[in-house]
Amino acid sequence: MKNVKILVTDTIVHRMPDITAEKYPEENAHIEWVLAETGDEEELVRLVKDVDIIVGARHPIKTKILENADKVFFIQQCSAGYDNLDLDTARKKSITVSHSGSAGIIPVAELVMTLMLAAARSIPKCHNSMANGEWIFPEMINKTYEVNAKTLGIIGLGKIGAQTATLAHGLQMKIQYFDPYRKDTSDLDFPAKSVSLEELLKTSDFISIHTLMTDETYHMIGKNELEMMKPTAYLINTSRGSICDEDALADALENNVIAGAGLDVFGGHHEPPAEGSKILKLDNVVLTPHIGGATAEDIYRNFFVTSLDNIIRVIRGEDPLYVVS
Repeated sequence: MKNVKILVTDTIVHRMPDITAEKYPEENAHIEWVLAETGDEEELVRLVKDVDIIVGARHPIKTKILENADKVFFIQQCSAGYDNLDLDTARKKSITVSHSGSAGIIPVAELVMTLMLAAARSIPKCHNSMANGEWIFPEMINKTYEVNAKTLGIIGLGKIGAQTATLAHGLQMKIQYFDPYRKDTSDLDFPAKSVSLEELLKTSDFISIHTLMTDETYHMIGKNELEMMKPTAYLINTSRGSICDEDALADALENNVIAGAGLDVFGGHHEPPAEGSKILKLDNVVLTPHIGGATAEDIYRNFFVTSLDNIIRVIRGEDPLYVVS
């Protein structure tokens, strides 16, 4: 077993050396750990020299960093998404990139249902009024809604989308989906109807986005798509903010083009809403700070079990799992 130098780019993964020493003492004896403090480009460009493996999480690992990665042969991304990585440069440098397989499946699907129910029942508006000493019961009569027997449209029926469908089926919702890459639904034990994006937008009561951020999916939900939706419909986005045109969504919510929304993502990979954004001032939207995959259970599973186990495979000379490049 050869010695390796591993750069951890994010403080939320700083427990990895201690957990490795506990779980894999033999392999850990061959590892020199380098822990980034800020994770910004300047620091990573400096630290990446002479590193063999990069462990990524939230911070961008872009062209300049990889161009200075003279020895790196493997990158382990501790999440299901990997749009923070410059895959083209990684490919050019023959660097293998893996993600963490099942990351986010359970917690993101649970958050989707939370946002859906909170939006339909106007929970933020009700909570804020109660906290301000108000009693808006008369105003809310006939103004909050059930999800039972409603149609959920899922954009991207991958692992997280399928888990969301499973939870929604448990609430007796009808499931339809748009996913040009999904061949069949034999892995599901309930009906799920494949439809075009246009039909999904026009006929769903709730829509949940579960597609990767790519050039093809950037702003795939914009003004025209929002206007196709029912005025009683709700849009949920826990994937990437840029898949939906946030300005167009804010206008649609303000003008009652759609009934409401639940958002866990804004802008790019890990960005807050822009300062002064209109979306922050609306009472028919539920906002959370990208906490979809941030549960204690999921972080441990995907940082310190799946991702760490994959790194150990590579150190042992075995082929990594969950390879994306």
